[in-house]
Parts: sequence; C-alpha cells; structure tokens
Amino acid sequence: MSLQARYECLLAVQENYLRADRAGKAAILDCLRTATGLNRKYMIARLNDPVLGRHKRRRERGCEYGPDVVEAIGVIACALGWICAERLKPALWSTAMHLIAHGELEASEAVLWKLSSISVATLARILKGIRPADRLPRAYPGRRSETAAQRAVQVSVIPWDIPEAGHFEMDLVHHGVPDERSRLVCTIQFIDVLTGWSERFAIMGTGFDAIYQAILAFKRHCPFAIREVHSDNGSEFINQALIVALGSEQLCLTQTRGRPGYHNDNRFVEQKNNSLVRAYVGSTPLHTHEQLRGLQSLYDDMWIYYNLFQPVLRQTRRTAALGSDGIVHIRRSQDVARTPFERLLESKPPINRATRERLEHLIHDTSLMALKSRIDQQVATLRRSA
Repeated sequence: MSLQARYECLLAVQENYLRADRAGKAAILDCLRTATGLNRKYMIARLNDPVLGRHKRRRERGCEYGPDVVEAIGVIACALGWICAERLKPALWSTAMHLIAHGELEASEAVLWKLSSISVATLARILKGIRPADRLPRAYPGRRSETAAQRAVQVSVIPWDIPEAGHFEMDLVHHGVPDERSRLVCTIQFIDVLTGWSERFAIMGTGFDAIYQAILAFKRHCPFAIREVHSDNGSEFINQALIVALGSEQLCLTQTRGRPGYHNDNRFVEQKNNSLVRAYVGSTPLHTHEQLRGLQSLYDDMWIYYNLFQPVLRQTRRTAALGSDGIVHIRRSQDVARTPFERLLESKPPINRATRERLEHLIHDTSLMALKSRIDQQVATLRRSA
C-alpha cells in the first residue's frame, strides 16, 4: 500500500475513531493495523491530529544529479534510440566510454561515477523529462485452413528459455500494396530466440526465388550456426518448393511452423516487426529497385546498431496472480539488459574466435553517433522517395 493510500484509510475512519469508545477505538486500530501495516502508536497520534494529511518536509532533499549528468544521459539515450531505463541502465557507463573514445561526448570523472551508480528509477524520471514526444506504431492479421504443404511441416513453438543460440523465428513485412507493374518491396526478418540477434533483408515480392535467396543470404551473413527457422503459416514460407529447398543438404535447416490462428507462437519476431521494421519504415509504400537498395542499405547499418550496441531485455519469469479485485494479473520478470552480441558470447556452444574478434573490432571502430545519424538520414531519404 502506498503512503497516500494509507493516509486515505486513516482519513476514512478518523471521524468514527474520534466518536468511538475505548473498545471501538481498539477495534478500529486492529483493522487499520491489518490493512496498512502501520505502528499502533503512530496511528493513534495521526488519528488525533486535527489536520490529518501529509506535511511538507522542513528541509527538502538536494539535487543529486545536476545538468551535466542529465546532458550526458540525453546524449547516450539519443545514441541508443531513447530506449527504456531498464535497458539503458546496464549500458550507460560502457556507452559513455565508447562515445568519449570517438569524441562524441565530454564527461568528467564525477559524471561517469554518477552514471555508474544511478538507479533505474532515477534514470526513468530523468528520461521522462528529456525524452522526445515521438513514439512508434503497431498491427495484426487473421486465419487460414491447413494445406498439404502445412501438414508436411512440423508444428512447434520455440520455448523462450531454449538453452542454445541458432533457433530463429522468421516473418515477412509488406511495405504497401503492389503497384500497376505488380512490384512490391518486402522485408524478411529473422530473430534468434535466445540472444535477440536480428537479421533483416529487403526483397522484391514474395515469390519462391525472393524468399529462397533471402534465406541463402541469411545463412551466409549470420555469424553463428542456424539450427531452426520457425515461421507462421503463410504460403510464402509454407510451400512445397521451399520445404524441399530448406530440407536439402545445401541448407540443412529444420523448418517448423506455429499453430494456425495462434499468432503468439511467433511472438519474438512479431514484436520486432513493430520495433525494428514498422517503426522505421512505417506505412511508406515501396516499389522500385532504388528503394529496395536504399532499404537494404538501412538494414546493413541497423544490423550493426541493434546487434552490437542496443541492449535488450529478456523475460525470465511469468506468473499469473489473482488480485483483490478478482482480476488475474500477469507479472513478468526480466534479466539485466545486454546486447545480442554479449548474449551470444555467453551462449553455448561458443562462437569461433575469428568471428568474435571481427565483431569486437567492428564495435571498437564504429562511431555510434555517426551510425545513428546515418540511419536517421536513410529513413528520411526512404520516406521522401515515396
């Protein structure tokens, strides 16, 4: 119970308490003790106070984090795309050091110490005051009956606590509707369930050739072994030609699909479709090969930004509890935010040394602010082109 709620309880019974006899007052105090957890003598003093309520402090607390700390937090949060305080806190100090190394942030030792010791709650309050008002969109679809191709693919759900990397969910995002020449640029996205590692490819149309070439590119580009690709029941993924191709010796991938009508079976990639595709491209219609190249160039930069720099939270526990209001509330717990690359280094089996060193050099040599600026410019150029 909050402090304000406790005062409201005391106010609600004060009049009855003052009119009651000794036994009545004892009964009221017993009920209040159970409801609020307050000390009995403290409640007696409060209930006898003619001006019951919260009093202003005689001496207000000083400001711990000055404008220099707020300014540094603003630069770091801007570089990481204004993520929430829970994701920003673990990366605050390391990102500050990275920006300082590239000459994109100036901060004293005192500021760096405060950045390393600030609490998540305080960081959230600071972000609330400086975060820009721009926010990002959402969306959903429907159900189809099973086909022969669907019956040939195993139905499963990748568990959230799967112990090894390489189990990817994949999905397709359409950017508008086909033009008069039946051209339409789409995005195929792959999300690793364990690490949050993401890969995106811009493709022209949804035919077999486009999907198959994107999966080949994904297999070449991903820095660790791909064990499974899991999709929804769309015909672009579940068709006889692609089933044969994915099961061949060339790719050696296990293909699985979610249950028809259960969109949450592909929950990780569905969520990232909003935050990593629609949030950038929005409802912008894309049809030309020039726009296709521009979108792929954007995704190349986002690959570095989101896999190597952006910390992500991962759900570790989910419980349902019946509240006092009779409504079931879902309570979720998350681990400490880390980048997909950091999670990949901790996963088993480990990635090979050459790949790890290559990615570490890429992190060291990349100017984060320049990368963020380049992404923003490419998004603006794409939207202008439409």
